[in-house]
Amino acid sequence: MSRIVLPELRERVLGNGLRIVVARRSGVPLVAGRLGVRAGSALDPVGACGLAHLTAISARRGAGRLSGRSIDDRVESLGASVGGDAEEDVTVQGLSTPAEVLPRVLEILAAVGSRPTFPVAEFERLRRSELAELAHDSDEASTLADRALLQATYGDHPYGHPVDGRAHDLARMRRKDAVAFHARWYGPRSAMLVLSGPVDPERTLDEAERLLGRWRPAPASPPPVGPARRAARRVVVVDKPDATQAQVRIGGVAIPRRSPDYLPAMVGNGVLGGGFTSRLVEAIRVNRGLTYGVRSRFAVGAETGLFILSSFTKNGSAGDLLEVALEEMARFAVGGPTEEELGRAANYLAGLFPLSLETHDQWADRIVDSWGYGYDLADICDYPDRLRAVGPVEARDATARHLPLQDGVVLAVGPARELVGQLARFGPVEVWPVGRVM
Repeated sequence: MSRIVLPELRERVLGNGLRIVVARRSGVPLVAGRLGVRAGSALDPVGACGLAHLTAISARRGAGRLSGRSIDDRVESLGASVGGDAEEDVTVQGLSTPAEVLPRVLEILAAVGSRPTFPVAEFERLRRSELAELAHDSDEASTLADRALLQATYGDHPYGHPVDGRAHDLARMRRKDAVAFHARWYGPRSAMLVLSGPVDPERTLDEAERLLGRWRPAPASPPPVGPARRAARRVVVVDKPDATQAQVRIGGVAIPRRSPDYLPAMVGNGVLGGGFTSRLVEAIRVNRGLTYGVRSRFAVGAETGLFILSSFTKNGSAGDLLEVALEEMARFAVGGPTEEELGRAANYLAGLFPLSLETHDQWADRIVDSWGYGYDLADICDYPDRLRAVGPVEARDATARHLPLQDGVVLAVGPARELVGQLARFGPVEVWPVGRVM
């Protein structure tokens, strides 16, 4: 048995709805904190992709009576850190601090989460910085492939755009948009504060209540995102004429984190494409020499998720790599893993899992994840044993149900003149300019 032991947990729900969890842990005299709010990029308005992200990062640049420079100075002088960002489902602001100064750093985190002032100059500086970063990323074929796959697979679903947004939307954003987004969605009823480390639970709960007990509820509760729809096969080439190698992807709508298929699919994918000795590596790299690297994974969200296969190859062999990948996926869906393959994958995943729960920060992240993704934190206690208990048929069926064998997206980034003919074997090809992705 390899049971995970939860830390000592104390919880309090304030009158305004804020849920506070303190995880008391011994060890290094540091405290990790996370303030999560259900205000992720899935709530970005149409035409404002990236607003949740820009709101999250600019909140750190002025809050309460503190300017961004004052926050920098105070945090640095205390040997701490404060900051965060948006994800698809939640925005998380975090802290890491020496335990003896926790009240002073928690005061800053509380202000950043609940009372940001969004100074105009700071907001504009960050907006320009984000635009410059996107301009730089537009030359990275791997980034283009990931962004295009998200867009092509999810379509108009709220998960269907990158968290950091699109350039033409960011170019139009102004401070008032961040102010309105924060005012509408940030509130204690849809938030959780987690503090993990060697702290006195009751004293820490009292301090958190003092700082956040008067946080006013937001006028609206975040609407459910809902599942994404699986659609007919789509074939996309993102035209990058100067690329000497093609980035290739296969993607399809798959499982949310709380799906009963999640755990057996993780093990099944460990055999298919999740490790250095996977079926896909054997078929594509070892047997055919088409690439140096290929992997597949399930990227899960609270309401839905993606199966993603990613690799790269010479422009002239993109179609061959994709064909071999689809053949290997289809073979796995029929035959599944052997007992030996499954045991190796399960042991690998089970061995890695405890390493993700070693620090105060990792525990704070895990507790917020369980809240954000909607699964019971206690489920992790026997997680390694449940991984090892997955059988070959269960792993095959759970994985196969979510492989995009006839639907989903087949995608390549590179010179369209060299790629369109190769990818036509998978269906009618759409050619996208880089600007459509960024």
